[in-house]
Amino acid sequence: MEDKKRPFRPIPPGEIIKEELDARGWTQGDFAEITGKPLQAINAIIAGKRAIIPETAILFSKAFKTSPEFWLNLESAYRLDMLHQGQHKVDIVSRKAKLYGIAPVKELIKRGWIKASESISRLEAEVMDFFGISDIETPPSIATNFRRIIDTPALMAWVRKAEIEARKMSCSKFDPNKFKQSIKQLPGFSASDTLTGQIPQKLCKLGIRIVFIPHLPQTRVDGAAFWLDNKMPVVAISLRMDRADNYWFTLMHELAHLLESYRNNVSYIDNDIAGEPENKIEEKANNTAHDMLIPPDSFKLFVKQNKPYFSRNVVISFAQELGIHPAIVVGRLQYEELIPYTHLRNLISKVRPVLSEYVKA
Repeated sequence: MEDKKRPFRPIPPGEIIKEELDARGWTQGDFAEITGKPLQAINAIIAGKRAIIPETAILFSKAFKTSPEFWLNLESAYRLDMLHQGQHKVDIVSRKAKLYGIAPVKELIKRGWIKASESISRLEAEVMDFFGISDIETPPSIATNFRRIIDTPALMAWVRKAEIEARKMSCSKFDPNKFKQSIKQLPGFSASDTLTGQIPQKLCKLGIRIVFIPHLPQTRVDGAAFWLDNKMPVVAISLRMDRADNYWFTLMHELAHLLESYRNNVSYIDNDIAGEPENKIEEKANNTAHDMLIPPDSFKLFVKQNKPYFSRNVVISFAQELGIHPAIVVGRLQYEELIPYTHLRNLISKVRPVLSEYVKA
């Protein structure tokens, strides 16, 4: 047998009592006098704070000319509905806890990655659709096999969003040989905002999808390099620092990963990319990125000729000589601890405005 449908709001017997009193023109004080019950007890029963017991049901039945069973059944149905409503709330809390354990739901709604809903079932459906899973009990997964464990819901959501946006793009077929020949030209695109804005199209022609996904709270992700279907390379950048030097270093770092991984399709996620490398692989990617941005021999000579004083004019002149943005030189000097991080900051511009049309909220 199917369970009986229960009211949206449990109806206390007190509401029926009030209707009977109104119909007769009695006050609650009158009813207390008639039944011999204290007014405080009558008020508590009408407010649903005190249950109707058999003795009280008999008194009510005499006053209203009903059966005692009528009042006992009302009381029983009300208390049962209250228990069911309480259990329903517990179930919703449990389902919400599970959902928030899978994804940063409020942040996904805020960014428009999923739709808001008062219905927990609808919200579950939104999260399942976002992660491409058919059941809320199924752990979220992504198509890519990363070298590091994706250990937080926020990081999982960031990678999934990068994957979703990358799949929307249509780019040329990836040719590793063409990529190797062209990668050294890319730092020259940093020389102006106009050229920097052309990087997404340039990479797309090389068969590399680049997506800009702002980082989520509780993550310090800077970038990722991964493969879709083992044949389509993707670079994802968060622009977390929103500095030209950090952007170009992150970009070249992730491209360095692709240079190393196109044979085995290994994928990488990089947090706090400006800090100490986690392992030899990250150290190698760092060195490759540094050398592609500024040739090592040129950098050594520049440092030797100018250390310990690196003036604004000297930095600008060196950057122009290399055909790159001066922020890249400043960032490298700061990274090597040759100048303080507070020095020459006016040469470091923001990059998000240049790439705003590509940044996904």
